[in-house]
Amino acid sequence: MARRLIAQATGPSAATIWTWLVTAPIALTVMSGLQYVTGGPGAVVAVAAVEHVAVGLLLIALRLLLLLVPLSARAVTVFASFAVIGVLRPLLFLGAGILLHIPVAAGNLGGRILINMVTTVAMFSLIAVAVQLVRDHTGVYRRLRAAQEASARDAERAAARIRQLRHSAVDAVLEQLESATSDAAIQGIPPGEAATLLRGLAEEVVRPASHRIYDEEFADTGDGVLPGDGTELQPVRRREWIASVFGAMQAAPPLALAVLFVLLVLPFGIWQYGVLFMLPPLGCGFAVLIGGNAVMVPLVRSAPPVLRLFVVLVGYALVGVLLSAASQLVIRLLGGDPRLVWFEAATYWVVGFAVAFVASLTARMRRDQSELEAAIQSNIRAAAATRSALEHERAGLARLLHSGVQSELIAAALALGSGSAQDASAELRDVVDKIRAELSAPRIEPEAADRIAALVESWGSAIPLRSSIGDVWDRLGEPERAEAVVDAISEGLANAVRHGDGTPVTLEVSPVAPNGVSVLVVSGGVLSSTRPGIGLLQLAERGEVALRESAGRVELAVAIP
Repeated sequence: MARRLIAQATGPSAATIWTWLVTAPIALTVMSGLQYVTGGPGAVVAVAAVEHVAVGLLLIALRLLLLLVPLSARAVTVFASFAVIGVLRPLLFLGAGILLHIPVAAGNLGGRILINMVTTVAMFSLIAVAVQLVRDHTGVYRRLRAAQEASARDAERAAARIRQLRHSAVDAVLEQLESATSDAAIQGIPPGEAATLLRGLAEEVVRPASHRIYDEEFADTGDGVLPGDGTELQPVRRREWIASVFGAMQAAPPLALAVLFVLLVLPFGIWQYGVLFMLPPLGCGFAVLIGGNAVMVPLVRSAPPVLRLFVVLVGYALVGVLLSAASQLVIRLLGGDPRLVWFEAATYWVVGFAVAFVASLTARMRRDQSELEAAIQSNIRAAAATRSALEHERAGLARLLHSGVQSELIAAALALGSGSAQDASAELRDVVDKIRAELSAPRIEPEAADRIAALVESWGSAIPLRSSIGDVWDRLGEPERAEAVVDAISEGLANAVRHGDGTPVTLEVSPVAPNGVSVLVVSGGVLSSTRPGIGLLQLAERGEVALRESAGRVELAVAIP
């Protein structure tokens, strides 16, 4: 978790326009040092504005610097630069006063530098994490919507392809057979002519149709694009994205938020009041924060989605006011001056919302990533099932036309040619009725070999996959074992996408004693969690499952008895 946060804070969003914009209100109010400026609110805002413009220039310089810094030194460079900007803020504030000819006192410059350094590092890091999360989640959200929309389109396309296949292989053949053997065409037809007619239908209609379907078996296995692979990503509708994120807002982790805020205000408290004086108000404030944050958790969770953002904003504002009131009371009782404690309310409101937003977006992105993985896996399974069904339908129809219908037509022609009847129309109608029944009969379910081959083919077009399938086909005649093997392959390759790093994935399916089947999937990457998901738990009910990580490789082994 800490490694991920550091990567987000020091990644591409470490220094953006948002860093400058989000901190502008704080720079012009809380961090302005208004108690050191002579000349009223206008003078304070003018000095703070010039100082914040200078901070913006430093952020631009940091962004340029990061283009030259090697990746291994990026994190250190970012945090050190944040600290340097924090150190320079009070000095820039003094320089802005000199530039504008506005009297500005230095005050306790060391304390101010410490406060600004801690606050700047914390706020800049928090903003960078939030911006990076927004960017990452936008991409995940876009791919998820594309996958979900593609799933519906692919289902329609698959049904259309099956209908087209059946039309070209069945309906067109039946139409020509029935047209050639209509009552008007065959009324009183002699056996010899009937035999010639059937042989012509076999050679000129059925045979070409069977060859055409057979030849298309290899040419029409798909367009090479998996359903829902996100190749046509539509722009994210801003209103829809905002509704999905803020509608799923949750409260910040109570303890983490309290600790973070205490660390932020600690330098100010020590500088203003001293270490020993700070202990009672610090303890009181920490207790208020823990209590207020704990109340926020169920309060936000129970709020309807449309009101969650409002509850978060108002709730943390009230907690901030309560914190300031408690701190002022304790400081007054101790004989101190609490006139600067008011800033806690505004600062806590900003920090509370920022942490809640980061926590909410992190959780939302995890959910959307899981949904995306499920959608992609579902689409790949659907693609495998569609390809398997299509190939099974095509192969079956080709065999039926070539070996069945064509043979029956020729056999019937031979029988009619040797007959002695004067009218063969009834026999012709019987032949066509029998062929119609055969062509219209439903196809049987694809065999395990077809399903596995289609599944491997589908995944192979999505990821670099090396597969090795041993002599297991006799063992897959048992339906439950075959279903478990298909599920193990699907789950293993889905895990390879979830945990993988883009390197080739290895799939091995092999027999194990006495009659079982072993599925082994190995991919590069690391496990994000060792806790098994639903797919692995379901597999564990049908066999032995082992998911492990070693030397940068993730391995899923499933032994199905």
